[in-house]
Amino acid sequence: MRHFKVKAMVQSLDISAITGQQTDAEPSKRSKPSALRRTLQALRQRLTKRNRPKPPDWFLEKFSNTTNTDKIGKGCPAMEDAALSSEIRGTSVLCNRLSVDPTLQSHYRWLAIVSLAVLYNIIFVVGRAVFWEINKSAPAVWYTLDYLCDFIYLLDTLVHMHEGFLDQGLLVRDAFRLRRHYFHTKGWYLDVLSMVPTDLAYIWWPPETCSSLYLPCPVIVRLNRLLRVNRLWEWFDRTETATGYPNAFRICKVVLAILVLIHWNACMYFAISYEIGFSSDSWVYNLNGTRNNTLQRQYIYSFYWSTLTLTTIGETPTPENDVEYLFVVADFLAGVLIFATIVGNIGSMISNMNVARVEFQNRMDGVKQYMAFRRVGHELEARVIRWFAYTWSQSGALDEERVLAALPDKLKAEIAIQVHMDTLKQVRIFHDTEPGLLEALVLKLKLQVFSPGDYICRKGDVGKEMYIVKRGKLSVVGDDGITVLATLGAGSVFGEVSVLEIAGNRTGNRRTANVRSLGYSDLFCLAKRDLWETLADYPEARSTLTQRGCQLLRKDGLLDEQIFSDSQRVHDSIEGGIEKLELSVENLNMRLARLLAEYTASQAKIKQRLAKLEMNGGPGTWRLECEPQTRGRSGRLYSLQPKRRPRSRPDATAKSGEAAKQNTL
Repeated sequence: MRHFKVKAMVQSLDISAITGQQTDAEPSKRSKPSALRRTLQALRQRLTKRNRPKPPDWFLEKFSNTTNTDKIGKGCPAMEDAALSSEIRGTSVLCNRLSVDPTLQSHYRWLAIVSLAVLYNIIFVVGRAVFWEINKSAPAVWYTLDYLCDFIYLLDTLVHMHEGFLDQGLLVRDAFRLRRHYFHTKGWYLDVLSMVPTDLAYIWWPPETCSSLYLPCPVIVRLNRLLRVNRLWEWFDRTETATGYPNAFRICKVVLAILVLIHWNACMYFAISYEIGFSSDSWVYNLNGTRNNTLQRQYIYSFYWSTLTLTTIGETPTPENDVEYLFVVADFLAGVLIFATIVGNIGSMISNMNVARVEFQNRMDGVKQYMAFRRVGHELEARVIRWFAYTWSQSGALDEERVLAALPDKLKAEIAIQVHMDTLKQVRIFHDTEPGLLEALVLKLKLQVFSPGDYICRKGDVGKEMYIVKRGKLSVVGDDGITVLATLGAGSVFGEVSVLEIAGNRTGNRRTANVRSLGYSDLFCLAKRDLWETLADYPEARSTLTQRGCQLLRKDGLLDEQIFSDSQRVHDSIEGGIEKLELSVENLNMRLARLLAEYTASQAKIKQRLAKLEMNGGPGTWRLECEPQTRGRSGRLYSLQPKRRPRSRPDATAKSGEAAKQNTL
């Protein structure tokens, strides 16, 4: 007991030292918190504030129908459906430790590390196999980097073996299935070959033997490490998909490919110079002299020669023997084919980067030509050009409908809600609205840009749209166009009652004021036709919006209660009649279905009876069964119908009489 008391006291003292609170063990000591305690408290508050999740947005959560699928397969808790648990989370507790989700950011970072290891082998294995001075400069560093890359390859094989894959839309995390799937692909051959310990050749071929007299260097046995290049392409593809600047990344990737090709060709030139003999003629590398014998001079000259040759510029020493001629011809052909393709790709990338600008410029040129052909005034033409300039500066003339056309409606609605969430919060009639209705309406919002001095609506116009101010300033002016009655800013909404067509509205669904744009203003427009087409599928939401609009009209004293009540009665009577018609149509459909079922059943019975009769005795039996019969004393059946005597044919009787006479004669 004493031991537990001491332990509890020590724990309480530790807690008090961290939190700055005084425990019951020392009630008399109430000193001020020390600097260390204050520092710990501030650090703890900052950490908890940083890690504290942001408060959920009720508006966004209400209209978001996405499911947090990231939690699927994160653990292995017990589930009611054992089969589904096995499919999603695996069959053992160890499954999550041996499974990797390829969609996570951590997996992407791991691919970046593997790509660096692959790129190291692509550049330095080939270079060190030819330029012997590289190996002599820092052998310990090269050994460390080589075996570090080998260790990364080994870990990447384990990661690649346990990467999850989709089966019927579900991420498979079962370790056994992941390994089976991995060994059924062709990638595991390359992974195994890239890890073959070819470095064992160092035992009888030491790296110290590398010099100008013995090439290539022993490091060439590590060329199998280049077989892991597929992971580098995978990282390139994921980066190109995820980056916000895909064209710039493509250009960087092409430039990297060009540099690698020039590097390999430079190494090939230096190796051929060794085979022919350094300084043997003017074409090969001249190794004479202290300056030419340095690593810097050797690589820079080889890289320079490779660049001139592959880019087909020439201006290099003329070959002097057949091997040199063949190598130069092969380099020229490779340069023409490879670099022509690369330059063409770069040109297409650069042109694609300016596609939006070119299309926008073509539209603007077409409008300017039209205005010049129709002799539009210079003031209006200047306003149109300024509108084009503002549109390009704000959004780059982005066609949202064309960009999002490939997405399904649900994802487009999610994106629209995320983008226009702050704007939709300002619409009072949309509060407490069904999520499906808002998802349908948010796709029908159209962005309109107004120039300075443009009238959005005038007093007395029929209200066919409602507007939501996204950016800019609007002024409500009087009939003279000078008196400013009010100013509307971002988030303001007007015209929402006129699109509801509420009976009894004293304004008659017409605009009650003039609204003019002070500067350039971006407004979201919702047409009345789009609203009512959507409300046709949501009758409850339609009644809710109507009631909310009536409340707004009552608040301003613009609702005629008598007309509204009469219209409601008429509407209710019409709806009642429609409901009765629907019920009667439903009853008729039920009766028709029942009669059809009875008719089908009777037809089936008749067909069965006919089939039985045909199988029992054929048509003669059927005729006897149909005739009325009686049974005699002997038990024999007699027909009650009189027997019909066959009529004799006169021609046949005459012929038979003539034949009899001839026989008699």
